[in-house]
Amino acid sequence: MINSIALSLLLGFELSYYLLILQTGIVTHYNSDLITLFPMFAGGMIGTLISGKSWGKLDNPMHKILIALSLQLVLSFAYPNYNVFTLTLLGIAVGLMAPLGIYLFKAAQQKSLLFALGIAYTIGTYSFTSDVDSRLWMAVVFTSIALISALVLKNYKVHTDTKVISHTFASYFPLMLWILLDSNLFETLSRHVGLDIWSTHTTTIIIFHLIGLLSAYFIHMPRMKQHILIAFLFIGSYTFSYLEMPLMLAIIYPFTISYYNVIVFTALSQEMSLSKLSFMMIFVGWIASGLGLALALSGFFH
Repeated sequence: MINSIALSLLLGFELSYYLLILQTGIVTHYNSDLITLFPMFAGGMIGTLISGKSWGKLDNPMHKILIALSLQLVLSFAYPNYNVFTLTLLGIAVGLMAPLGIYLFKAAQQKSLLFALGIAYTIGTYSFTSDVDSRLWMAVVFTSIALISALVLKNYKVHTDTKVISHTFASYFPLMLWILLDSNLFETLSRHVGLDIWSTHTTTIIIFHLIGLLSAYFIHMPRMKQHILIAFLFIGSYTFSYLEMPLMLAIIYPFTISYYNVIVFTALSQEMSLSKLSFMMIFVGWIASGLGLALALSGFFH
C-alpha cells in the first residue's frame, strides 16, 4: 500500500514538474525559442540515454532516481533563469527521470499509474494559467514530494520477471505520432488567445481528463482498435480547434490526452529492458515532442 502511494506521488509530481516547469514554464519564459532551449532538449536526450546504461555500484534504478531528483531539486531554485550549462543539467535530470520513473511500474500497478496521471492532469490544468515566472515554489515543492517518495521507495525492487513483454521498434511508431500531434496542438492552443480553454473551462477539462483515464483503464480492446480510436479522437480535437469551438475542444481534447497517455505509459512500462526503454524514449519523448513544438511554431498544421 505504501509503495503504491509512493509510486503514484513520485510519477504524478514528476509529470506535474514536466508540465508546469518545463513544458509550460521554461518553454514559455523563453518564448519557445528552440535555439535557446536546445541545451535542455540535448540534455534530456543525454539523460534519457544514460539512464539505461550501467552505473556500476549505483545501477539500481532507485539510486539513479535519487541522484536525478537531487540534481533537479538543486536546479529548481534557479527557476526560471537558466544559462546554457544549467539548462543542459536540468535536461539531463529530467531526461534521467523519464524512463526510470516509468520502469518502476509493472502490470499489477496500473492503478498507481492511473492515480499518478490523475494527479498530474489535475494539478497541471488547475495551475496552467498561473504566472510562468512565479512558479519557483512549484518547482521546489513538486521535486521535493517526488524525492521524498523516492526515499520511501529506496529499497524497492523492480521484478523484471513480471515484465515479460518487449515491444518491437515498429510498435512504438504510433505512440510517437500521438505525442507529436499532441505537442503540436498543445503549443498551438497555448498561443491562441481565442482558444484559451484552460482559463475558461478549467473544471470541464479536469473532468474529461479523469473520464479519459478511467475509460482507458476500464474499457479493454485490441491494440489496433485503440490506435484507431485515438486517431479519431485527434481528428475531432483538431477539427474543433480549426472551427474554434472552445467548449467542444475542452471536452474532447483532454479526453484524448488522457486516453492515449494511458496507452503510451502502459506500453512503455511493459518494456522489460531498461536500456531499450531509455533508447525508445528518446524518440517517443524528446524527438516526437520537440518536432511537434517545431511544427506548431511553423504553423504547418494550423
